[in-house]
Amino acid sequence: MIQIKNFLPLLLLTIHSVLYSQVRANISGKSYTLESVDIRIDDLMINLNSKGEIISFQPDILDAEIDYYDDPNFDNFKFGKIKKIGNLKIDYWDTLNKTDPKYGKIKYIGTVSLEYYDLFDKELSGRVKKIGDLKIGYFENNILDNSKSGKLKSIGNVEIDYGSKDNFDDSKYQKLIKFGTVSLDYWNDKVFDKEKFGKLKSIKGNTQDVSIKLVWQ
Repeated sequence: MIQIKNFLPLLLLTIHSVLYSQVRANISGKSYTLESVDIRIDDLMINLNSKGEIISFQPDILDAEIDYYDDPNFDNFKFGKIKKIGNLKIDYWDTLNKTDPKYGKIKYIGTVSLEYYDLFDKELSGRVKKIGDLKIGYFENNILDNSKSGKLKSIGNVEIDYGSKDNFDDSKYQKLIKFGTVSLDYWNDKVFDKEKFGKLKSIKGNTQDVSIKLVWQ
């Protein structure tokens, strides 16, 4: 009975994490490629670029005191980097091997942990592997069509896909066609709608938790 009592808070914490995770893809309104992904976990927004790198984060704190790591000896690997935003503490990876791809990268933002692929993961080395409980997956090399290689494949249970090579219809090639519940379709008639060929035709399936935003340039 004691074991069940200890397990329930952990289960509720996991469910809470899943329920309060929101993922939004930012795609180019010109090339229809994935530019970046906004991942909201509770009151924290983390921005991941298409290469699997953390480019920014924004806590929902409007008024806060900002502090930085300022000891060049003890905090050499994080010297000058942001330490706190209000009560939100930021920490960084310290490793014995300074060539380790995660050395100096963000380890924690508050209670949200970040993990990275290591030196043994070759092409994925240094890319984000996990954000909190969300596993980040990437496409592997494919002999027949290598256009997806290294691109984001999944964020948690949000599956991502891109148009593959097609000798009969190349309107979707290398463009985002799926982001979780969201599907994207493109104009593919070269005869009657040739001026629209390859352009975005529809977006369907946006929800509050999984959505797409077009970035026009």
